[in-house]
Amino acid sequence: MYGVFINSIGKFLPGNPIANDQMEDYLGRINDRPSKVKHRILKSNGIQQRYYALDQNQQTTYLNSQMAAHAVRDALSQVDLEPAAIDLLCAGTSWADLLVPGFASMVHGELPELSPLETITNMGVCCAGVAALKYACSQVKLGEKRAAIAVASEQPSRLFKHTHFETEASIKAGKPLSFDTEFLRWMLSDGAGAFLIQNHPNSTGISLKVEWIEMASHANAYPVCMYAGTDTESAQKSWMDYPSYAAAAEAGAINLRQNIRLLDNVIKLGVEGWLKLIELGRVHPDEIDWLLCHYSSHFFRGQIVELLEKAGCMIPEEKWFTNLYTRGNTGCASIYLMLEELFHSGKLQPGQKIFCFVPESGRFTTAYLLLTVVGEGREERREGSGEREDEKGEQGSREAEEVGEHSSLSKSPLSTSNFQLSTPHSSPPTPSAYLLHHLALTWLEFERKIRSVPMVRKLHRGEFTVEDYQALLRNLRPQVVEGARWIARAASNMTDFRLRSLFIGHAQDEHRDFQMLERNYVSVGGVLEDIVNAEKNIGSEALSAFIFHQASRENPVDLIGSMFIIEGLGNNLAGKWAEQIKATLNLQDDQVSFLAYHSENDESHIGKLNSLINAEWMTQEIAQRIVKTAQVTARLYLLQLEEIH
Repeated sequence: MYGVFINSIGKFLPGNPIANDQMEDYLGRINDRPSKVKHRILKSNGIQQRYYALDQNQQTTYLNSQMAAHAVRDALSQVDLEPAAIDLLCAGTSWADLLVPGFASMVHGELPELSPLETITNMGVCCAGVAALKYACSQVKLGEKRAAIAVASEQPSRLFKHTHFETEASIKAGKPLSFDTEFLRWMLSDGAGAFLIQNHPNSTGISLKVEWIEMASHANAYPVCMYAGTDTESAQKSWMDYPSYAAAAEAGAINLRQNIRLLDNVIKLGVEGWLKLIELGRVHPDEIDWLLCHYSSHFFRGQIVELLEKAGCMIPEEKWFTNLYTRGNTGCASIYLMLEELFHSGKLQPGQKIFCFVPESGRFTTAYLLLTVVGEGREERREGSGEREDEKGEQGSREAEEVGEHSSLSKSPLSTSNFQLSTPHSSPPTPSAYLLHHLALTWLEFERKIRSVPMVRKLHRGEFTVEDYQALLRNLRPQVVEGARWIARAASNMTDFRLRSLFIGHAQDEHRDFQMLERNYVSVGGVLEDIVNAEKNIGSEALSAFIFHQASRENPVDLIGSMFIIEGLGNNLAGKWAEQIKATLNLQDDQVSFLAYHSENDESHIGKLNSLINAEWMTQEIAQRIVKTAQVTARLYLLQLEEIH
């Protein structure tokens, strides 16, 4: 197979940069009223300026396909290559100008200087541009094509004109725009980028060798997060199912929305994939010279940093490069525009490694790229203001504001307050660093898989019934009753007095929790004798047998892994379940108190594990035992939930 090289990168940014205080001059004021949430959202995302293909009369100045064509021309203008030599055009976007034909065909139509060639359209959200790039690189690598163009372009500004929102019946009735709808109005902007991909590097200057591209969708386990074409998050009704297009518009089905309460999952799934790549040896954090991460808001950058630091695989922030604050969030074109600016900055040197990370919120897709700089260093600089993270100062506030109110990462078993590693970048990793990395990966996989459990899927879809809640409590009770028992048994077999004391204290905290669970069961119509006499399901039997077996061994320190999973679930998921069950079944606080209590109480339990993670007696052998026990516990806990009903 052939090598694959990005030999030129072009861009197109329409018009002049637009500052925060000018945005409503271009997008318009809904019902002539200034937005009440604009300032909060902008303070959180940190964006200082962006570009719109609109004038101040809300008239379109460039079509999306025209912006893409301009970016392609910019890329071709930098190399000695006849446009007719291009034999593949791959185009990605979130929202094309037309429903039919495909976006790539429309871009090709704007480029008469090209020859007849193969085209492919990739539709999606932030990963659509990476998908276009991957197809182009694959064809060049196989030798099917010799010179390909991958282009990504976004023009969301047209969706945010005030007149579109004023069509909604609720707005006409004087109701404010929902936050999920207005949120994206102050987040997204226009722009396009294009790559020239060939099977050889440039003869002069630098090229970017594409080492690999990985993409993964998690739509099988997660609902839609960013969407248009429906007025409900269930996505069971299309805008085409309305009796008329006007009716769809009045229902708000045409508007672009984002469920910000799900955005934490985008970050966690992305970091999980990152950890897996490190585990497989595809990424070595110490070897990365530049990290380009497409985070849509400065707020989410903080969450990515937090998770990576806690997993012991952080790439130092002085190696991060972004232009979010000066070019805005341009969706699938963002990674193109970041690479374009870095490529022409004069900062790249042969041999440097560039790692790109692109999470997509549409229905939870993540993409990763590894590039190597080859050729000669260049002094050329093109206009731009991208910067390494340590140079940007205080761009963007880290205050959560509206977005942070819906964040759950602060309660995760991986959060800052829970684990601290003094040497997260040591090589080879210390036992503590190894342990934290693998516990983080185990947890993220467990949390992702638990969403696919039928009982949990019903809860997230709003189909949960009282019978489901009773079944959940009935199947959790054996584990809760036996929790204090196995912890006490483990304490009796500990050879270290400090560990014995810690486990005994933990057992004391747990020993009456089952009584709260029973009260919740009875309060929703359950019979006490039924839950007391209920048999364990297959998963509960397996989980109980495994943990008691481990607790009966000498010095069962590996049960720290079981505590990490079980307490982590209570801390990070139980509270969410309590709120969802309460809302779905119209219950009172005292009817979901068991789950709600563990959401808060287990946080202190997890915090106590910090000293154990970094204990002086921690060895590689003990760390591996803890990780294995955590993995087994996670799988058996899933089986316990899968066996309900």
